[in-house]
Amino acid sequence: MIADAINQTNVDDPSAIRDFPKRLAITVVADERLLSTFQQRVSSWFNDGTEVLVTITSEVDQKELLTSSPVEVRAWIVPLSSGDALLSFSCVSPPSAPRHLVREVRLRSGFDELGLERLASVIHSAFVALSQGVEGVEREQAERELGAVGVAVGTFALPSEPLPAASSTLPSPAPPLVQAPPAPATPVVAPSAASSDRAVNRATARSIAVLVAAGYGVRLRGAEGVGHGPSLVVGLQLPGARTAFDLQLSGQYLFSSEFEAAPFSASVQTSALRVQVGIEPRFKPSLFGQVLLGVGADIAQISARASSSSGGAFLLAPHANGTQVRSMGELSLGVIRHGNVLDVGIIAQANFSFQEVHYSANTSDGDALLVKPWAIQPALSLQGRFRNAL
Repeated sequence: MIADAINQTNVDDPSAIRDFPKRLAITVVADERLLSTFQQRVSSWFNDGTEVLVTITSEVDQKELLTSSPVEVRAWIVPLSSGDALLSFSCVSPPSAPRHLVREVRLRSGFDELGLERLASVIHSAFVALSQGVEGVEREQAERELGAVGVAVGTFALPSEPLPAASSTLPSPAPPLVQAPPAPATPVVAPSAASSDRAVNRATARSIAVLVAAGYGVRLRGAEGVGHGPSLVVGLQLPGARTAFDLQLSGQYLFSSEFEAAPFSASVQTSALRVQVGIEPRFKPSLFGQVLLGVGADIAQISARASSSSGGAFLLAPHANGTQVRSMGELSLGVIRHGNVLDVGIIAQANFSFQEVHYSANTSDGDALLVKPWAIQPALSLQGRFRNAL
């Protein structure tokens, strides 16, 4: 196995982290048919706007394994004759020197579903380690690590048969890709599987995010007229393999608006409070959908006055105290574009009341129905959201 040598020289260099590229270019030596979903699988581990590109090739040159670029992190996945895979990463954030990271990933059944998911998790943990400056070695050390498994000299081609998947019945494993050179002078210590798994778990745990969002929305209410005003959201986001999960509290202040409920002129100011749970499925590396279900209440402050003379005494009911709490449900559908820290989205909503709401008047002839707001009220809002990883 190949040691994950640690270079602490960049930990205290905040500029290196700030300028770290948000683009990951992965080249895989494999059969394209085995990797049709690999780009999406790797992208699902990133929720910070990092763009992931995957290229398939049949051969690799050793020089390409260690080529670095200031605009992207370059990674190579090379299958080994043992059925495992070799991962190499190269990055540079000028004026710092290029850094490299080499890892060998144990794959029990080649590029099957479990193997691809393990590769995706290791790629994510390595990218996070490089971006934070806690891992990385110089080129000479990386060359020695590559040489430990025979990938440091010359070129090689993809074997005629691809790595076996879980259901494969190939009679024997693929032949060795290269002739292993003599062992390096410096002994290499293999990391334990437990330490590798802990690194993946720590990287995943850090991606849990606190959400703080602000927006402005418009709601159509029927007889009560159009309501509009600012909104505020706080919550948590838990990442998944392909979908993020949201839990949040939201509030919106709808400014006071006038409407007619003849023979009265009335006004209503509404404060909407919700508890929401939902998901954010990934469409593209930085484009997500959003589906939320919410419950809560609309707190309506109502006032009215007579707009014309009448022979009887009129009284709006049941709002004698001027305040009504309406139990509400809400369905939200949106599209959100993720940035490094700031997300921008457009959200469509349907608000529906769990109780009948209407305005009536007490007259000498009994109760008279004046107007009824819509039971289902559509809304639309624009939102900017900050995500801060824990």
